[in-house]
Amino acid sequence: MKKFFIFPLVVAVMIMTLAVGFSNAEAKDKVYKWDMTYPLYRGTWDWAVLEKWCAHLKAASGGRLDITPHAGGEIMPVMETFDAVSSGMLKIDFSYGPYWIGKLPMAIYASGIPPFTLTRWEQYKVLYYELGLEKLIREAYAKQNIFYVAAMPTNNAVMLSKFPVHKAADLKGKKFRATGLYAEILNEAGASATYFPWGEIYGALEKGTIDGVIAGPLSSQADSGFHEPTKFLLETPITPVDAWSLHVNMDAWKELPDDLKQLLVESASYAADLFTGSYFVHDVQWRKKIVAEHGFTITTLPEEEQRKMNQYSIAVLDKYSKKDPAFAEATKILKTYMKDLGLLQ
Repeated sequence: MKKFFIFPLVVAVMIMTLAVGFSNAEAKDKVYKWDMTYPLYRGTWDWAVLEKWCAHLKAASGGRLDITPHAGGEIMPVMETFDAVSSGMLKIDFSYGPYWIGKLPMAIYASGIPPFTLTRWEQYKVLYYELGLEKLIREAYAKQNIFYVAAMPTNNAVMLSKFPVHKAADLKGKKFRATGLYAEILNEAGASATYFPWGEIYGALEKGTIDGVIAGPLSSQADSGFHEPTKFLLETPITPVDAWSLHVNMDAWKELPDDLKQLLVESASYAADLFTGSYFVHDVQWRKKIVAEHGFTITTLPEEEQRKMNQYSIAVLDKYSKKDPAFAEATKILKTYMKDLGLLQ
């Protein structure tokens, strides 16, 4: 009797094996066409870099990973993309973490160095890879049904203003356009900061609605004309290298074959090199131009004033630490590291 049961069992195993084989083959041949949002505009140097990176992904995958970038507002309002990726309405988003701090405080750490804390990008890499930040960030995003791919350093944030900044007290009573943690730190320092879309910044500066803007990099701000109604650049490293972060809907991520997952993660380094290389070239050019042709004055904060801004930043980070245990752990790691570096008492 046993042999009558063996044959159907063998057939069933063969069918299952073939099914798995066909499934794997289909995954290997499937083309993944994703629309990706990006908060800024077409026609800038960073848009050209973004297109180059997407072309690299398509070529390196043999056409199987085809990502089309869309500028801010083309698919949906910038501030809605986080929820869209979480729900699966959008497969992938290349954006700025601090936009989402109200929904996910750990997003602050997902996009580079918190303002007025560390002074070099290399220090963030230690924090990220060696001190456990990457693990904490991915766990936080996973709870939102999002796979956090990587932070991609693109530039450093700078302050353009209509008034000189020589000390922290110079910020009191001034009005700024800023996002996320930048806005909260400015408010902590006595300024008034709010967010509105990039396309409205020039008009707000020109009309006097705001006195300055913190954004990055200088070249993107200057390409948008923000240097015309302003005359001062604060050169102190508000953050030495800012970063955008790449997010993928978790269900879409799980569907990707392993080789495309690996390609997407590894290509983040390629994209970072493209962004930082282009950024440094364009920023050097613009720094020379705004001084020579537009009469700009570049100011810096003395060390003691920089430490005051450090304290404002830590105060904001401590506030978020009370709301989120993972954020508290990340901030504890940051503060310990800053003390080791002599950046915090």
